[in-house]
Amino acid sequence: MMKKMTNTKRILIFLLSGIALNAHAYNMSAFNTESDLDWSDVPVVKKTMFFPGMITYDWINSPAHKGSTKNGFETKTCSSCHQGEEKGMGELLIQGDRLANFPDKKGAIDVEFQFANDDEHMYVKGVWETESPFPARLHDTLLFKAGKWTIIGGDRGKNPYTPIYEDRFSLMIDDGAVTQFREQGCWMSCHRGARDIGQATARDVQALDVVGAFGLDKKDIRKYLPESRTEKTGINWDKVKPQEEIDKLKAEGQFVDLMQWRSARSAPTNSADDGYVFEYRLNDKGTTVFTWNFDKKSGLPKYMYDKSVTGFYALNREDFNDLSKNIAMIEGVNIMLYDASKIEEGQYLQGRLNRQGAGSAADNNEVLSSWEDGKYTVIFKRKLNTGNPEDDKIMKLGGTYDFNIAIHDGQTTTRFHYVTFPFTVGIGDGAEGSVITTPIK
Repeated sequence: MMKKMTNTKRILIFLLSGIALNAHAYNMSAFNTESDLDWSDVPVVKKTMFFPGMITYDWINSPAHKGSTKNGFETKTCSSCHQGEEKGMGELLIQGDRLANFPDKKGAIDVEFQFANDDEHMYVKGVWETESPFPARLHDTLLFKAGKWTIIGGDRGKNPYTPIYEDRFSLMIDDGAVTQFREQGCWMSCHRGARDIGQATARDVQALDVVGAFGLDKKDIRKYLPESRTEKTGINWDKVKPQEEIDKLKAEGQFVDLMQWRSARSAPTNSADDGYVFEYRLNDKGTTVFTWNFDKKSGLPKYMYDKSVTGFYALNREDFNDLSKNIAMIEGVNIMLYDASKIEEGQYLQGRLNRQGAGSAADNNEVLSSWEDGKYTVIFKRKLNTGNPEDDKIMKLGGTYDFNIAIHDGQTTTRFHYVTFPFTVGIGDGAEGSVITTPIK
């Protein structure tokens, strides 16, 4: 799909990668890597993705959801009742939500997908029109002003007028082990108490077993599956099963795979982060594909740009959307230790570093992406068998798998995304599923 390069060649490509670009096109890869696959014979699957509002698993499975009172509800998929209603549902949920910071947010977006496979990999390609006029190339951003560094920006929900945040394209996958995921998909991971949905306080979360101060040491509630709680329905974020039982269930495959392409924190190194969801949204074992470039104790950046590679030590405001410049900061490629004498008032640095991952966390290391004429194109390449069954779903030719896809567009986060209804994907000719991957060479 793409060729491996030495660091020397990568640095050369990094220096040259901006030359052929213009205001309408940008290769999200810092190494200017492109796909060599022929997609012309792979069918396009068009899906309308919609804004899900504050719909949660506990609401879907309560009497407030009229569908839950019908016979056979437990075995009905969302699309069996709502197929074709995505746009209308999205618009209705937009109108009924508290979206003062998103006055122009659409209720739905149309996305073109293609699904393919070879003997060892699955490929998922997504193309969609972006809300923003430029690709989102920054996340946490550091500003030097009045003699100190400050983290600025934030997502559109917190900073509607000058957001600085990445976009995301996420795949959630199960192999049939998680009861109800085929029917209710990613809603199984969405619950009252989570961020932006009736938020639990940091004190509340820290007091929990497993998730709190003496376990994962988390201060908020993110995605989790009902099977990780002692009560599956209702408000159950604080009802975490004991660690021994959590470990046993995960070993039995009671988790869903979650892979996220991030336009700022993974795209520059042809990556997507690799995680999974059970008692919390967790990273796979190993070294993740991004890390902090800010020492919170000293209040200083750890690194700045290596001018001998990039032509600059730091960014100016006009560089943010200058697509002739590749502005990712990548370990071992284009950074040097921070030197305050090289920084001028009002300049910026990336608050996050891209890096090569390691271990299971690095399984998604051939994910290609670009932005052109207002559209993102993202191509996931994922091994069917990663060799890491403890935190990945292992797939095979001829198998059928449960999917949900989410897109965070327009520099948003948490629940302010667009989602598909859950659907099934069959791998290769002869497989069963609402979508069948096309074998390619």
